[in-house]
Amino acid sequence: MDFRLSEEQVAMGGAVRRRLDRHLDLARVAQYADAPSAGLDAELRRAAAELDWLGVTAAPPDGGLGLGLLDLAVVAEALGAGLAPAGVGTAMAACDVLATSIDPEQRRRWLAPMVAGELVGATALRAPGGSWDRAGIAVTATGDGLLNSGTGIATGEFLLDGDAGIAGQAEDADLLLVAATTATGPAIFVVPAGHPGVSIHAVETVDRTVRAARVSLAGVPAEPLSWAHDDGFEHVVRRLTVLVSADLVGAAGTALRITLDHLRARRQFGRAIGSFQAIQHELAELYVAWTTITQALWYTAHAHDIGRDDAVLMTSVVKSRAADLARRMSAAMVQFHGAMGFTWEHSAHLFFKRLHRDAYDFGDDGWHDPIIATAAIGPGTHPPQSLPGGPP
Repeated sequence: MDFRLSEEQVAMGGAVRRRLDRHLDLARVAQYADAPSAGLDAELRRAAAELDWLGVTAAPPDGGLGLGLLDLAVVAEALGAGLAPAGVGTAMAACDVLATSIDPEQRRRWLAPMVAGELVGATALRAPGGSWDRAGIAVTATGDGLLNSGTGIATGEFLLDGDAGIAGQAEDADLLLVAATTATGPAIFVVPAGHPGVSIHAVETVDRTVRAARVSLAGVPAEPLSWAHDDGFEHVVRRLTVLVSADLVGAAGTALRITLDHLRARRQFGRAIGSFQAIQHELAELYVAWTTITQALWYTAHAHDIGRDDAVLMTSVVKSRAADLARRMSAAMVQFHGAMGFTWEHSAHLFFKRLHRDAYDFGDDGWHDPIIATAAIGPGTHPPQSLPGGPP
């Protein structure tokens, strides 16, 4: 697949990378990993609001740029390449989820302040240990509200109860976007994080570029997002799967470049170790895999933007192959750096943890491969499993 970005998209990604190079190098990321800082997260969100990263897919009346998922994926890839702490990516994702609402008043109240950096949002879509589709939701919504009033605008009141799982940056959030099961199917609700029925407890993470917390709800009033179609939850999950894949390929690309620089400089037996044939073959395979997956990612985001029929399948294809790349690339980075690749002082462990977290988030190849096989071969030949958020 040969899918190329426009000049404007290349420039957008380059601008994000230059900003990170100036203000957030790997040394500062390592400091954050040692002592995760709410201050740095707030600093990054302010910068993201000022530079319009948060409102890439929000409409201009909501303070955004009115662009597509591909443009947002370009920003997410650049953030991943710099190993930016997850807070800014979480805020971007929350804005994109709210931008799916068809209710202009709802977007005015919640989305516009988030795009401007005045409110902080976070997503909580899956129970601990739950699947990466609607079966993984453990929050229940009850009440006399309607998710579709005939105009597509949700009305009435709902109360949420249940375990909303682990949410990145939940401690910083002013509002949470929580997936819940209703009498007519899954929905995503806007929940005020400060309500007394919302319980948020910090948890320790392996990848310390994300500050996460366990979220549970008890009788919390919530406002459902208004969607034009019944598969709104599936639509959101697929978009977020693309954004996680973008973060992954960005981090994998930087890991490859750092490893190549080391192999060119490190000498053994009077030669650069990168000249050894076995190493060259492994690196060539990794480069081809990374390049192919990156272009497939861009195509998949574009397919979502224009509504192509293969967008759903390609979401699983890209996430599956990206998860495999994450494991291969992280292992190669550590091994090719030799003994120092195992030390805390080197950045290899930061990439190893980020790549493995991204590989698992929204399903790894073990989750997505049966989906791909069922789509290619047909149902009945594999264990029943659904696309992220719904049936194939």
